[in-house]
Amino acid sequence: MAGYLIAAVAFALPLALGAVGVGRPRIVLGVGGVLAVGWVISLAQSRATDSNGNAFIPLWLLAGLVALLYSIWCGGLWLGVRLRRMRRATPG
Repeated sequence: MAGYLIAAVAFALPLALGAVGVGRPRIVLGVGGVLAVGWVISLAQSRATDSNGNAFIPLWLLAGLVALLYSIWCGGLWLGVRLRRMRRATPG
């Protein structure tokens, strides 16, 4: 259930930022990239220190899941920017 919540927030936050126009798209993508790299490093660190007998999860799988989450982030921003442009467009 937490995965759905994380994905929903990762989509809704840049969608709102893009629709309102609070941040420039490059900055929002940069913040998402920094969060993604930090998350991969955090997962790799916790994976290396996990010694309570959990099943082994390969690092490429963790990096792929974070890349998927970053693509959801980019999709939310893209849709938010498109919504802002549609509202701003003048007819005729």
